[in-house]
Amino acid sequence: MTEKRLFASLNSSDFAISSAEAKQVLDLLDSDDTIPIKERTLLKKTIVKDIQFLEEAEAIFSEKLEQYEVTDREWNDLLQQQEAAKLNVLERKRQELEARKALELAQRMVSEAKQRLVMTSSSLKSVEQRVKKNASVMDRVTTSLSKRQEKVRNVLKKKAETVNAGISLEYLTEDELTRLREEEIQLMGESKQVANMVARLESRANKLKSRANALEKYQKDQMGLE
Repeated sequence: MTEKRLFASLNSSDFAISSAEAKQVLDLLDSDDTIPIKERTLLKKTIVKDIQFLEEAEAIFSEKLEQYEVTDREWNDLLQQQEAAKLNVLERKRQELEARKALELAQRMVSEAKQRLVMTSSSLKSVEQRVKKNASVMDRVTTSLSKRQEKVRNVLKKKAETVNAGISLEYLTEDELTRLREEEIQLMGESKQVANMVARLESRANKLKSRANALEKYQKDQMGLE
């Protein structure tokens, strides 16, 4: 099932392929011995290099994505603070109208709230610039990652078509590939559960066998005493 999904994913540019999955496909393709070893070695070197570039692109993407998400969270937090500050200004103004006897105190509170609004707006403006910058960087690294993925996909697909040793490169939709991945994960989990159950049964059988041997020995000893 894993092999079927991996080779099927080579036909769909909508379904991402990681460097780890690319290595799996390459290992499966290298198991075929119908291609001359010299030609197979040269082609493998090219693909390995492309996969290494894909790994580097993944690392850059992950790093920039983390930076983007941190900045984005900061930006959202400041937006909430700005909204809270605006509401605070309105509340203080209402208190100013309702509490004329405490006019001086209410005016001071309004002034302080306005200062907080100005500070938050200033901070928000600075973060907005960083968000735009990080968004631009994310666009670039995302494009670079997509190109690397597509290049690796194409060279692996070409090699698979060249090998043509019973490998099925059937076309599957993104939903079908997703379903295959989910079934694959589920079956791997069930396999581990069965293995654990067998191990427990074997352990229990060994214990029962040991008890039976001990009981048999005890009975023989008793007969000898009689």
